[in-house]
Amino acid sequence: MRYLSGLVVLALLNACGSSDSDGVGGVSASEARALNEAAATLDARVGVTEDGASELNPAARMAADRQRGAAPAAETTR
Repeated sequence: MRYLSGLVVLALLNACGSSDSDGVGGVSASEARALNEAAATLDARVGVTEDGASELNPAARMAADRQRGAAPAAETTR
């Protein structure tokens, strides 16, 4: 009986692990990608994503460039 209860606890703890598709902040990777694309769309509408816009992070800049049909800007290393 003790062995069986140990297996049940182990099985329940195994179900609590995170998967590879988990993203940051409690959203999945696909949800995070969709949110980034939506933010890039809104930024592109108001003209925020001009060339060299330092306010955007690189992922948002690439998503905005993709949304506008432009080639992604080359990333600069510092």
